[in-house]
Amino acid sequence: MSRASTPRTVATLVLVLKGMVNMRRTGKSGSPYLMLGLLPALLSPVGFVYFLRKIPVVRDMRRGTTAIARWTVSADEFRRFCERDARIGAESRTTNFYEPPRTVPAEGVEVIFSDDGVLIGEGYFPLSTTGARRVHRVRSIASGSPMIEFGTILETRARTSSVTTSAVRSAATLRVPVATDATVAADNVVRRFDVALA
Repeated sequence: MSRASTPRTVATLVLVLKGMVNMRRTGKSGSPYLMLGLLPALLSPVGFVYFLRKIPVVRDMRRGTTAIARWTVSADEFRRFCERDARIGAESRTTNFYEPPRTVPAEGVEVIFSDDGVLIGEGYFPLSTTGARRVHRVRSIASGSPMIEFGTILETRARTSSVTTSAVRSAATLRVPVATDATVAADNVVRRFDVALA
């Protein structure tokens, strides 16, 4: 369980328990606390199923079965990447979807690409070129600390009436660190995704 999900889990349990106590005390069959607590409890299995589906994907990438490129960014290079990434975010107002760890591992951070995603350390990021969440652009950033930048779009549709729907597009950016000795491999990754996007 991640650090971010632990407070949510505790809050869900507290709301459900408070809702049950409220129902017993008032004798009514419904409680807003219970409803608020049940919503995340009902949505949790969706995340769990997604997690279970990605275990073999990550395992195959680590074994090299589906890997198309792999490198390790040293601790010093990774610190420079984090500094450069923060400057890019401040200058362009685009935040990186990848959130670096607070402490940089002494052995560096391993990056593994497949045709469908990238594994940065322990974080997996899907990179599909089709579907509702998809990559729409890719480029290399060579100045300073080398990195690959993916522009992604999430398109959601909602039915607004029995005849019409509304589509909303959300853009996100994923910047991936590149080891200085892996620029050729990184250029190959960019070319490969360029071809897939064409």
